[in-house]
Amino acid sequence: MTTMTPLTATLPELQALAESLMRDEFLITRPTGLSDTDPDTGVSTPRHETVYRGRGKLQTSGGIAGDQTGTSDRSGGIGGQVSEWTLYLHVPISATGLREHDLAECIRSRDPDLVGRRFRLVNMQSEKTYATARRWNVREIPNPWKDT
Repeated sequence: MTTMTPLTATLPELQALAESLMRDEFLITRPTGLSDTDPDTGVSTPRHETVYRGRGKLQTSGGIAGDQTGTSDRSGGIGGQVSEWTLYLHVPISATGLREHDLAECIRSRDPDLVGRRFRLVNMQSEKTYATARRWNVREIPNPWKDT
């Protein structure tokens, strides 16, 4: 016989609360290993399958930046340390089957500067029994065509 604890009894409510904060929409895809070649240009485009489309929330880790990257200037001199903020992508607990290296693109957001930005899923940070969301460490994929 199992006894429902106060935490397990309220977990669905807590998951719904976490999801209510996910106001952006993300498309998460996975490369299939196949590609299509344009017959006119010969350019090959990798195929992707959609593994999730729905609510999400992007945020930094907060606090003091954890990662530090050394820099150097053009003359080869050693520069200082540049802080790198860790980014997280939160998706609903129902978003199962996501994997490392999947690609996430923000397709709708209250913040227009997030739309079109792409991220690679690095590793999940919500491996726990009582998770309220699936939280992934992500790294932004630079878009050389996006205006800066």
